[in-house]
Amino acid sequence: MAQSSATPHVKALPAEAYTSGWWGQVWHLVVWNLFLQSRRLQSSILVGIFLGGYLICQIFLIISHVLLSGSVSRLQDPAQVLAFPASLQFSYGYLSLLAPLLLCILAGTFVGSEYGYGMHRQLLTRGLTRNQVLTAQLIALALIALGLVAITIILALVVGFLLGSLFGFAPAVLPLRGWLGVLLSWLTQSLRYFLYMLIAVFAATVGRSILAGVGFSLGYLFFEFLSTTLLYGLLGGLSARVATIIVDFTGSLPGIVSNELNGYANTLITGTNSVHTLPLSIALLVTLGYVLFFSAGDVSYISPK
Repeated sequence: MAQSSATPHVKALPAEAYTSGWWGQVWHLVVWNLFLQSRRLQSSILVGIFLGGYLICQIFLIISHVLLSGSVSRLQDPAQVLAFPASLQFSYGYLSLLAPLLLCILAGTFVGSEYGYGMHRQLLTRGLTRNQVLTAQLIALALIALGLVAITIILALVVGFLLGSLFGFAPAVLPLRGWLGVLLSWLTQSLRYFLYMLIAVFAATVGRSILAGVGFSLGYLFFEFLSTTLLYGLLGGLSARVATIIVDFTGSLPGIVSNELNGYANTLITGTNSVHTLPLSIALLVTLGYVLFFSAGDVSYISPK
């Protein structure tokens, strides 16, 4: 009784959700999943952490500007980060620190709780198929990732065009190519974080629990961090062959490969050429391959044996 009352019942779905065709039913379930997330205390806490941290960063930059005023050159002034497009790059950096953690927690809890509370079974007894349930979950999570990155871009634009000007740093007017880069960066950033969420969904589906989804995905994030920091730091003391193996291994990890797409999008924004470890086509294909791999894995584990 305690578990069943801790989350809304599936019967709140409108009746037409079961009579509007396969994709119609999926869309109604997507809306229902997003509604559930908006009502959960966890979502409010995660959003509060993200926005609160962003606000603290901006306040810190302003305080640094005031304290260092007159003692540093204009190029060294911390407030220059408040001007667009530097504000966008700063926001993306902040996003890369928190988004994987917060979204993995959200995704692992979202999918794992449906098994814990028996909601997955309730959905199946109401005429929905396992593939419909999974598709709706993945679409809802993709929309959440897109929404979070969109909010980050909006915040960067507001800060870059309003707050930056207050401190004497005029925002740059990007050419059409630059705005195309902003649009593409929205998609590539969202795809990268959605991939992290897929890892959490895969683990929660296999383990049928919140702990499996959150624990495994956060463990992977820690492993990826160590692989790209600790192992890279050891390269100087290793043989060329071993170093090459380590570089190739870390470069093939999901988060690293998908981040290559962000590099190509940022090139359009900044207008400068940067070094890319993978061609665009290879990075895109490998990233989509990871998405398909984890999605197919989810399907295989929820399908009847």
